[in-house]
Amino acid sequence: MFTIEETKMNESHLLHSRYYLNQLIRLIFDMPLTIENLAILKDPQFVSLCEISEGCRLIEKATHSIQAEDDETLQLLQEEYKRLFIGPNALPAPPWESVYLGKEHLLFEEVTLEVRECYRQYGLSFIREGIEPDDHLVIELEFLSFLIQKTIESDDVVTKKKLLEHQHSFLSNHLLRWCHAFCELLSKSTSFELYQGAALLLEEYLNLENELIPALNEAL
Repeated sequence: MFTIEETKMNESHLLHSRYYLNQLIRLIFDMPLTIENLAILKDPQFVSLCEISEGCRLIEKATHSIQAEDDETLQLLQEEYKRLFIGPNALPAPPWESVYLGKEHLLFEEVTLEVRECYRQYGLSFIREGIEPDDHLVIELEFLSFLIQKTIESDDVVTKKKLLEHQHSFLSNHLLRWCHAFCELLSKSTSFELYQGAALLLEEYLNLENELIPALNEAL
């Protein structure tokens, strides 16, 4: 059995690992790859993840040769990001929950308002609310990251348990309900290992969260 101190150390490690994984995935989906944000993929923590994560290994394989900002591989990856997530053509794997779960499979449906209400419970709102949908993958992950950070910062067991419950509720009611379909579409829509790896890593992360959050809550 763990001592109280060991349990707290293990809990802290898991929370910080969850936060790091969330940050890594958001980075890849939030913007085209640059030399500056490539640094996170050279972090020792990422190198360690490559030993246990197939998604990370694909990402590492796709980026290990990038050395300079004008590198041809980097330019190709940036162009692929724009094709997948910006346009101008129809996006092959739209990164919005409402496209998958809405009645008409359109943006700004009822599910968008449900996600917005989750944010508002914590006094949060999307900076581009009403202009862009609040249920974008990156925004939903950022909200989950916010809850993880609050859990890390809290010293109160009751508060921690409540935050963990809200994390699992948001995961179950939103991210887990649509991201599998998104990841499947993304994997089929690109031949670039970076984004195939990102789709796989996202699935790995969400499945891990679904196991870890209840386990952490039970351990408190």
